[in-house]
Amino acid sequence: MTDRQRHSGFTAERRRRMRERPGISAITGPFREADLTDLYSNPLELPFTPVELRNLAVPGDRSEGLSSPNMYRCHELSKRLGSVKVEELVHRARAGESVRSLARELDVANSALTRMLREEGVAISKRKVSDDDAAAMAREYEAGATMAELEKEYGLSHGAVLRALHRCGAEMRASAPRRKN
Repeated sequence: MTDRQRHSGFTAERRRRMRERPGISAITGPFREADLTDLYSNPLELPFTPVELRNLAVPGDRSEGLSSPNMYRCHELSKRLGSVKVEELVHRARAGESVRSLARELDVANSALTRMLREEGVAISKRKVSDDDAAAMAREYEAGATMAELEKEYGLSHGAVLRALHRCGAEMRASAPRRKN
């Protein structure tokens, strides 16, 4: 027996079993998907008979509970939210509420909400950190506070804290070494 014959999956035993099955012609004959499970699947008991497996493979109405159809979900955020909600968000963003807090409330990505608001004509700008707050952050950082602690205390993003510290001329510490998994 050659290596190819050994690894092809068609052993004499499998050929014999295929010949014994009713309704199956020779090995070279046409196969149905459910019939191939005997040849290529693990020798475990399947929870379906071959007929049931064939019926599952047939596209059509699944109202009997076999599966539920996938509902189309529109990717465009403004269409998913609807015009009333979009108008409310535009009003709140123009009133000064941060995109980050709005996105967190809606459980959507900041970038998606920012893009939608810009398309609606809202001017989005990065939050400006006052000079007094930046100086206070620099003092705390130099006293040993971490970036994460400053972000949490001031309610700012990592980038906003970093820009404020650079603006004040704070000497940045080396980051802690990462753990190797």
